[in-house]
Amino acid sequence: MTVIDQHHHIAPEVEAQVRRELAGASWFRLASATSQAHHAVDDARRSHDDDALLRALDRHAVLERLLAEATNRLHPPRG
Repeated sequence: MTVIDQHHHIAPEVEAQVRRELAGASWFRLASATSQAHHAVDDARRSHDDDALLRALDRHAVLERLLAEATNRLHPPRG
């Protein structure tokens, strides 16, 4: 669970869309998409567009989760 997951409920349709878009993507592609999504969150905050901010937060949260899953596959936790 990411920090955003703890404070924000992700719309299921957004999660499904992001997972479809990036199915099979490399770790580097996921990292790039996560970085872009972080910038989109910042842009939406600056523009004071609440709807855009919620969409951006949803997308960013899903991408953080996908990146964490990919990291765990590449480097499984020990123990």
